[in-house]
Amino acid sequence: MSEERPYQVRIFLKKEFAEAVSRHETPKEIKPLMDILERHNASLDHNQLEEFSKFVAWADENLDKTPFPDPDKKEQMQKLLTLTKNSLANEEKRSYFAREFTLSVGNKSVFKGSEADALIADLEKLGDGPVITSGKGFVPGKSYDVPPVRKSFVPKRHPGT
Repeated sequence: MSEERPYQVRIFLKKEFAEAVSRHETPKEIKPLMDILERHNASLDHNQLEEFSKFVAWADENLDKTPFPDPDKKEQMQKLLTLTKNSLANEEKRSYFAREFTLSVGNKSVFKGSEADALIADLEKLGDGPVITSGKGFVPGKSYDVPPVRKSFVPKRHPGT
């Protein structure tokens, strides 16, 4: 049996719901979403703005001290840091990333494709509506293949991995 590739599922919440979730509030309008997540042992894990902020804090503290087996990987990490800082400095991008949430299944933000497919099937029933919205080409409940190479660029000590 071949190993399944890991997946993430991300959704975009409307601004008012993203702000409420970030404050650990659960407005009644998001109950259908929360019911779906509960059925799949899933939760709203974090938004991309939080993840980017954690990465920048980690990289500012550790990037120069971290040994990389390949100098190109360190250069890639430095470019990623610059790109991420520029994104965080842009208010429009900050607002965008504050609405993009990674979902967890069984307290893991990376999980089997079969779990992602089942979750996505239920999320698609909510559609682009009062709570979930599509964003810049992303479909609500879109699954993202997470190739191992993506993880290899960020040392496991990074708090977001």
